Amino acid sequence: MKGKVALVMGGGAGTGRATAMAFAREGARVVVADINETLAQKTAGLIKAAGGEALAVRADMARAADIQAVMEAARSTWGGLHLVSNNAAAAPPNKALTDITEEEWDRCMSVTLRGVWLCLKHELPLIEASGGGAIVNVASLSGLRGDPHQGAYAAAKGGVLALSKTAATEYARRGVRVNTVCPGGIATRGMEFYLQGMPELRQRTLDVHAMGRLAEPAEIADAVVYLCSDRASFITGHDLVVDGGVLVRSNVIDL
Repeated sequence: MKGKVALVMGGGAGTGRATAMAFAREGARVVVADINETLAQKTAGLIKAAGGEALAVRADMARAADIQAVMEAARSTWGGLHLVSNNAAAAPPNKALTDITEEEWDRCMSVTLRGVWLCLKHELPLIEASGGGAIVNVASLSGLRGDPHQGAYAAAKGGVLALSKTAATEYARRGVRVNTVCPGGIATRGMEFYLQGMPELRQRTLDVHAMGRLAEPAEIADAVVYLCSDRASFITGHDLVVDGGVLVRSNVIDL
């Protein structure tokens, strides 16, 4: 990826930070965008400390003007854009469908689905103009199958899956591949906050994975970087499940 320009939307922490650093290790110059500018700067600093090139930009994925500013930063700093991970999302509290408020639903959709559409709207033309490349939208198992008490998030991520396939179709002959990664549970601060104080839920969360553990952020990042690399040059419109065996885990026999 040497000489390529990569962008990670939501690159300030967790999987986003791991992905930004993975792009940098492969030789890409990395734009790190996050609604939390301090975290974005931290990620960029870690890349620079390791000898890479990085630029931090504050951006809210729900705001078109912010997305356009990120595109302009990539263009003006490094001349274009080639590789993207759209990683940011907003999930409402765990609630039954009938308990989700309209405000919680709208906020989730504005970032998690509408935000990905806004990113694609501005990323695709720039990548095409830069000579082609690849986008990976980070979706979720929830978008593939639905999840109780995560109705808004599951609906938004399901929309991301469909939106990604549409983009893949429209740009397949224009030099841009578009895929998704669908993670299972990931060992991030957000997951830790979710499980905090609920030891019985922690064990059940681990147990739904056939491997009996959560993914490390770097393991999801490796999948993203692979799909963006030339090694995946004939892959587009694909949903890569990286779930530690959640979908194949037996609910009857404990192996």
